[in-house]
Amino acid sequence: MIIDRFYGDDESYILYLLEVHKRVTNKELCETLHLSTSTVRKKLAKMEESGLLIRTHGGAASIDADRDATMRRKSKINILNKKAIATEASKLISAGDVLALGGGSTIAEMAPYLLKLKEAVILTDSTVMSTLTIPNRNLEVHINSGIVRGRTGCVVGPTSEILFQTYRADKAFVGCDAFDIEQGAASDNILVGQVESAMLRCAREKYILCDSTKLNQTTLCTFISTKDITALITDDEANPEYVEKVRAAGLDVIVASIDR
Repeated sequence: MIIDRFYGDDESYILYLLEVHKRVTNKELCETLHLSTSTVRKKLAKMEESGLLIRTHGGAASIDADRDATMRRKSKINILNKKAIATEASKLISAGDVLALGGGSTIAEMAPYLLKLKEAVILTDSTVMSTLTIPNRNLEVHINSGIVRGRTGCVVGPTSEILFQTYRADKAFVGCDAFDIEQGAASDNILVGQVESAMLRCAREKYILCDSTKLNQTTLCTFISTKDITALITDDEANPEYVEKVRAAGLDVIVASIDR
């Protein structure tokens, strides 16, 4: 069951194994990491305290199977908010841009606008976005390599960041599971957060798309700090006082009007 080890620390490798296999035993970790049983147990205990996994008898299990929402289910939540945000985000795109696009349901709402572009290069970590944009023959679509998360279509794993380390993008558009002024934009999943972070680093302009229900919230893995974001795009159901606090912190906020 254990695959060849890749670069990174022991904790990242354990998370990768759980992403792929959902469960792993202490024996398998000892053999692969070349660690003693007591050391493995201590690492798993520390990771469980941090909310990264669930310890089981003789090993550990992923916490994500029950927490991750599928793209189909996510796409039905706050749909008008997401459409409004996607509309505002699309106004920032010009023909000829190199675009880095994340895999969230809000980003997917940008597809109708992308299909009208006369020319663009798209870099994405999402099988959903690649499928939605390929019909436009004026778009050159690149998708990263790695493990496809069956529930969301995002591609993660040891090779998933290479695409974004190789190319430079003009603009990146990435969704998030939570945004907090102090924490920044964050993901519920560490592996997703890692590849989204790489995607944002490759872009000159970095836009975070976040519907109002996710503002002033925190979650597991911060993938970009507030100071590094070009602009936060949200909807007009956001608390006006909180929006002003974000602006006072130095971050530009674009508020999209929902079509009611």
